[in-house]
Amino acid sequence: MNQFSVRSIVFMKKTIPILFVLTLGLMLTGCNFIEEKKAEDIIKNYYQAIIDEDYEKAFEQLHLYDYDSKTEDSKLAEGTTLSDEETKAFYLKKVDVLKEQNYKLKDFEIVDVEYEDGHSFWHHIKLEVEQNGQKFEWNEVADIYEGKLLIGERDDLYAKYRDGKMDFEIEK
Repeated sequence: MNQFSVRSIVFMKKTIPILFVLTLGLMLTGCNFIEEKKAEDIIKNYYQAIIDEDYEKAFEQLHLYDYDSKTEDSKLAEGTTLSDEETKAFYLKKVDVLKEQNYKLKDFEIVDVEYEDGHSFWHHIKLEVEQNGQKFEWNEVADIYEGKLLIGERDDLYAKYRDGKMDFEIEK
């Protein structure tokens, strides 16, 4: 064997494991990147629709599920027992409460992505809300559940009137 062949073999023995590790790393982070990007698109579509008062578009982004406001029991996995027409009507009834309260989402910002186990993640959202001319800054989390947006309320007492909770007693 000549000197060139020996160098090539040594180079290949060092390069192949390094390339394998880099490729594997890119594949793993790339999968999360794609899922994060999909989630961010849904989040942006939802919050922008609320700002634009296009509540039907916002409604389309949401995971809908029955909620008992007395026990705070959520039926995420079961979804809702309401028909498509009933869910839309109920959502628009919730939105009417926001309108009656002069509630307007003015701006939002995705401030962080938090990972639980290297795979499961959710986004932290900062909201700028105006109610009766007074400005508030609220924080909440947004998660994707079965391809739809799930809002995790934090500070905003009126979030339940724009999220996917269905079939509960609406308080005015």
